[in-house]
Amino acid sequence: MYRLKYYSLSKKEQIQLKEDFYQTELGQSLDKRLKRLLVIGILSILFSIYLFISHNNIWDIITGIILLIAAFIFIIASFKIRIQKLNAYLVKKSKK
Repeated sequence: MYRLKYYSLSKKEQIQLKEDFYQTELGQSLDKRLKRLLVIGILSILFSIYLFISHNNIWDIITGIILLIAAFIFIIASFKIRIQKLNAYLVKKSKK
């Protein structure tokens, strides 16, 4: 039940929760870090596509594949961490 508490909210409640969470000090610092992680993931995807297109060396292609996998892990992890922290904030807020 702890995991599904955030998903049980309506869209308006989720938006309000995000606004409340990002007003806190933890929320502001976490938002900066997660945005940075998302940008790194997007830039890594773009660079791995560049490696696929411009180079014919097998090692560049393998490096591009590894970089692409790591970029997807970065992006997915940033969203998962965001939801976990919002859910923890919601549970903590509801206990008060």
